[in-house]
Amino acid sequence: MTTATMKTGLRVLLADDNPINLQILTSFLRRLGHNVTTAETGREAVEKWQPNQFDLLCFDIAMPELDGIAALKQIEVRAKAARAPAPPALTITANAQPHQLESYLAAGFKANLPKPVRRLDLDQIIGSLHAKA
Repeated sequence: MTTATMKTGLRVLLADDNPINLQILTSFLRRLGHNVTTAETGREAVEKWQPNQFDLLCFDIAMPELDGIAALKQIEVRAKAARAPAPPALTITANAQPHQLESYLAAGFKANLPKPVRRLDLDQIIGSLHAKA
């Protein structure tokens, strides 16, 4: 079964406070043909975000300084102020109980990917997000 993403070469802003997860996810995304900018906190992700610089946000939910939900909200505010679209956002989280996943979607995330992440699952979810775009 072939499961290539609908689009390669996406510019991804990836935020996760666990250095091992950050390394694994960066490797997965790069092997799928995407360009990755990393952040170790939600605050750092907000600082790195600029209008029209990213096609996808991939955020852990539980991060120090600013969690994934708060980081997404701040990016949405900055995008609106810049009159630029906020890119679709994906959670990559170990906090994956059904009620939690529903709350992330309600907060503005477009999809959820529970940890531990498999590259195939990451590829499929990115493909489905960009097929909708």
